[in-house]
Amino acid sequence: MRFRRCLLAACIGASIFCSFVNAQQQPTSAASSAVVPRLVNFAGKAVDTEGKIITGIAEATFAIYKDQYEGSPLWLETQNVQGDAKGNYTAQLGATKAEGLPLDLFTSGEARWLGVSINNGSEQPRILLMSVPYALKAADAETVGGLPPSAFVLANKSQANGASSETSATVAATKNNAASAANPAVTGKGVANFIPMWDSTSDIVDSLIFQKSSQIGINTGTPAATLDVNGKGDVRDTLTLFPNGTDPTLAVNGTTFKVNQTGKVTFVSGQKFPGTVTGVTAGTDLTGGGNGGKVTLNLDTTKVPLLAAANVFTNNQAVSGGPDTWGLQVSQPSFLTILEQGPESGVGTALEMQTTGTGGMFWQILNTGANASQGANKLNFRNDSAGVDVMTLTASGQVGIGTNSPTAMLDVQGSIATSGNVSQARTAGGMVKAMLHFSPFNGGRIISCFNSTLSGAAATTPPCGFLFDITGVGDYIFDFGFEVDDRIYSVTYSSQTFGGGQGAVFAVDACGNQDGECLHTGSLTNNQVEVAVLVSGTEEFTDSKVHLIIY
Repeated sequence: MRFRRCLLAACIGASIFCSFVNAQQQPTSAASSAVVPRLVNFAGKAVDTEGKIITGIAEATFAIYKDQYEGSPLWLETQNVQGDAKGNYTAQLGATKAEGLPLDLFTSGEARWLGVSINNGSEQPRILLMSVPYALKAADAETVGGLPPSAFVLANKSQANGASSETSATVAATKNNAASAANPAVTGKGVANFIPMWDSTSDIVDSLIFQKSSQIGINTGTPAATLDVNGKGDVRDTLTLFPNGTDPTLAVNGTTFKVNQTGKVTFVSGQKFPGTVTGVTAGTDLTGGGNGGKVTLNLDTTKVPLLAAANVFTNNQAVSGGPDTWGLQVSQPSFLTILEQGPESGVGTALEMQTTGTGGMFWQILNTGANASQGANKLNFRNDSAGVDVMTLTASGQVGIGTNSPTAMLDVQGSIATSGNVSQARTAGGMVKAMLHFSPFNGGRIISCFNSTLSGAAATTPPCGFLFDITGVGDYIFDFGFEVDDRIYSVTYSSQTFGGGQGAVFAVDACGNQDGECLHTGSLTNNQVEVAVLVSGTEEFTDSKVHLIIY
């Protein structure tokens, strides 16, 4: 920033001084000379309040201040500027005024600050015009009493002896006539191409500013660029550089260091920075490294598993999930699977599930090994909080509840309660296949029943899928809808009868198809059972309620 402002101040100062001096040194007459406008070339960048570049025509307001930050402008003007694709523009300060910049703006010898605002936006940071006061003071000195400085300089000694008196007379005349023209025969002393400066109120000497053609040198008489500064420079605010085309924005002569027009920095070979990394060494579980060029580090896959590959974990692992996410989810194209392996010679392979906090429990599902207390090759469900095996499944499919050594397909050590029916294969024994309570009176009806082949309410809602036929007094045929002739029958009668009289003793019998010829009927189907009720000791049939159970 400091360097930029110094450059800008120097350029503006040089421009002002050259404009003023050139204007004052033109030989003109008091009656016919026209006032040369005091203009200053200025280059800037058009941006809005957000720092975005403005291209095309924009309204620029230039204001000159006494102070850097506060105060009202001593002078201002507004003119249109043309921004290029990068927002860069040039303008001539004072171009909107007939006389240009007012001379008395700088005659105090104090530095001035230039502020610029674009399209009525906020004013950009003010720029210090460090050389302007000197240049304008020199221009002001040239017009003291209305005469240029040459009117107060003695003629060269090569002139005639009367030059001294002529000069004295000229000076005397100018005191009374401010409009007198400069003496064209008078030339100042100094080195060619150096811009002069007043070193006192009465003496002009060479300054450090040298101009040759379009090149200006500060502290050098051989400028090699438009502005060549031989010495240190300070910029006390933002330094903005405007590269020309693809020319570097900044470069260091004799080196490869440069900043190109896009801001890319090219460093010199071997450049090192504070804390520069000189080498990268592969640490624990890593491979690769190096001390030059591109350095690559990789995981040592023999020590660190890659989640995208198959892995074998040899130590304990922990996977944590959130309250609404799976701690571990394994997805295959058509099923979910987790594989655990443990040696058969050990206790086995277990899946432990725990709920933490007050009231939490530990459950374990164990695929038992040879050393497991439940025996080998079983799937055991265990309440690990209480240390109790709840259910065990053997390799042959036997299930033990309350025991880890079941002796049947289902071995329950304890009571069984069910709110539904228990079904059994028709050919299996030990359980009831069907039951009915039948009344032959008033046309006959099944009062209550159970059908093991049905489920839900249908199994116990009369007639439970059963059919009956009363072939005569005391002779009933029941059709169960499934084969029963090879099963065991149990039939009893009720004491409520008709036809036998009080105190009569009855005989009741049940007959199936495999029993051969039953009472008073022909052949039965495999699904039918015939029940007959007789008065004991006689062949007389009588009606009675009966209970029939098929095992």
